[in-house]
Amino acid sequence: MSLNFQHIKSDTFEAVNFEINVDTIPVDLTDTTIRMQLRKEYGGVVGLSLTSVANAGITITDAVNGLFRINQQIINIPAFNYIYDIEFDFDGIVKTYISGNFLILNDVTR
Repeated sequence: MSLNFQHIKSDTFEAVNFEINVDTIPVDLTDTTIRMQLRKEYGGVVGLSLTSVANAGITITDAVNGLFRINQQIINIPAFNYIYDIEFDFDGIVKTYISGNFLILNDVTR
């Protein structure tokens, strides 16, 4: 699934809720680690890294029904049109269901 975001640097990013389904059946996220990274280019330096471990930017809200969210947070990284994906680690089996562009715009008021 491709999903693009746009955000103004240093502003509060509002929480985004997700529901992961495969063939209309919720993906069970019990004991799953979710990771998300923003990079300027494939294999490049990580601009932002979020994970569900200790709710470090991502929270699994209803594991059995495949629900999670990117938490509300201030994103303060350099303006750029980043690429990202969201990776799910099912105890060693890794799947990427979501990816896209994450455009960070410069703010005017500081």
